[in-house]
Amino acid sequence: MKKKLLASIFLIILMLECMISILSQATLKDYISYQVHVKENGWMSTVSSGNIAGTTGQARRMEAIKINLNGVDGTLKYKAHVQDYGWLGEVSEGQIAGTTGQSKRMEAIIIKLENSSYKIKYRVHAQNIGWMNWVESGQVAGTTGQSRRIEAIQIIIEKDEVIVEEETINFGIDVSKHQGMIDWSKVKTSGVKFAMIRCGYRGYTEGGLNEDIQFLNNIKGAHNNGIKVGLYFYSSAINEIEAIEEANFVLNLIKKYGVQKYITYPITIDIEDFEGTRNYTLSVEERTNIVKVFCNTIKNAGYKPMVYSYTYFLENKLNMNDLKEYDTWIADYYGNTWYKRPYTIWQYTDKGIINGIQGNVDLNYSYKNYQ
Repeated sequence: MKKKLLASIFLIILMLECMISILSQATLKDYISYQVHVKENGWMSTVSSGNIAGTTGQARRMEAIKINLNGVDGTLKYKAHVQDYGWLGEVSEGQIAGTTGQSKRMEAIIIKLENSSYKIKYRVHAQNIGWMNWVESGQVAGTTGQSRRIEAIQIIIEKDEVIVEEETINFGIDVSKHQGMIDWSKVKTSGVKFAMIRCGYRGYTEGGLNEDIQFLNNIKGAHNNGIKVGLYFYSSAINEIEAIEEANFVLNLIKKYGVQKYITYPITIDIEDFEGTRNYTLSVEERTNIVKVFCNTIKNAGYKPMVYSYTYFLENKLNMNDLKEYDTWIADYYGNTWYKRPYTIWQYTDKGIINGIQGNVDLNYSYKNYQ
């Protein structure tokens, strides 16, 4: 009886230790939380470390912010630069920086975390600029004297020794002929580090292979402005033979224009479907094999292959267990990704605004340094 009791107590202790470990990992992102007041929306939902607060692509100003620490040592203070007022007074954790009910835009922010074993980084999405560069404690994020509203903010806080470096989370875009002629020098100054460029596509009903008419302009423009480049091809292949044909189409375009050395990010198969597309009725196995032979053809040519689609498609229309050797680029526009598997690029909106590009553009984060 005593042995059983001791064994039960020991098991409970182990379970408690495990739960504590899990909880400590789960709360890593909850070290900081923040909430913003946005034009027409009012106070939006509170988000945690690394998430986006505010809006992008909706031309809505951020008017105020509240920031809270959770179990973090040190002192947090912050202040806002507001339309017509300039820099307002510094406030402490949990207090409001900025204004509400006055229709005044926030234009810049300074956040300070002092006497702490943690580090803080933050960046803002500014009107006509897009996402600006990450800054650290005490530095200005945003603009002053330019009448540009802040539209969104992202804050990261982590232990000093494991702080996420700017190079670890890279900001990028993906483009095609739909963005027209792009001023890549302005794109560069908007903080864009990489661009995934559509080189071609197969017609989703007739099945013909087509070069994107802006491919050459885009790859040269990005490369010449120091922006890293990857490619994607929109596939509607219905069998493995067509998938190989698509991969070779991409490789031949690269050779045709002599841009082999421009490509440091992956070459991606963009696979989607909807009712009416020629690949809509394929089975999971057929789609998976199409992706596999495309990626293997790209890999055998010496490039890094990648798979792109949206969460539902990846989880329900492909067998990702058979594709786990390839990196994944996921489209998920809900503020957080709900995809359960690893991914290295996240396309988080299709309504981004970037200086140098007319209209909306897809915005992405890359969590891997492709060389």
